Amino acid sequence: MKEALLRPVDSDALDQYPIAEDEDLKGHRFVMFDHDRWLNSDTFLRMSAECGWFYLNLIFLSQKQRPIGTLPDDDELLASLLRIDLGRWKELRARQMGPLHKWRRVRCGAKIRLAHPVVTKIAEETVESRILRVQSNEEKAVYQRLKRLREGLLFLGCDKSVVADDVLVQRIDGWLTEHAPGKRTRASYERALMHAVAQKWMLRAVSG
Repeated sequence: MKEALLRPVDSDALDQYPIAEDEDLKGHRFVMFDHDRWLNSDTFLRMSAECGWFYLNLIFLSQKQRPIGTLPDDDELLASLLRIDLGRWKELRARQMGPLHKWRRVRCGAKIRLAHPVVTKIAEETVESRILRVQSNEEKAVYQRLKRLREGLLFLGCDKSVVADDVLVQRIDGWLTEHAPGKRTRASYERALMHAVAQKWMLRAVSG
């Protein structure tokens, strides 16, 4: 029987881990690591070189776990992740400053896993930066799409006052997104203009 199953668990007394298990971090290949903080920490200065090696590897391994930044609360799995003998792992873990120094048990939904406060902070920043990057990319995509739409409307003869109307342009963009998915052509712009006139979004399709 695994050692993790032999220890009593009061899950209500454990903190809830702040990152969901299904948080999508595809392509996550880089982790922020403050080497100055590490090299000047009590952990680095007091921990044996062997424990320090495994300590760092557990931090990096946690970046590929679910949720990101956590480790399994299971000695067999931890030893397997580190590719060392289970007996040797238990010996290292039992040390006063072992490879799991400052790692604590937390609740991850219905599961109990291990988390480290600094690693958790790094993981939260990683998730937040990914969200901001996605939002930024989406905003850039929308900006470029509306810019091309305005250029297309001008090319078809629309007055500058028409393409300057943000509400109108966004309405036309919404109609194109729903009814003309894929690459937008002159024909799709013409259809959108006719629809805009029919719906009285604008009085006429082109100036003159």
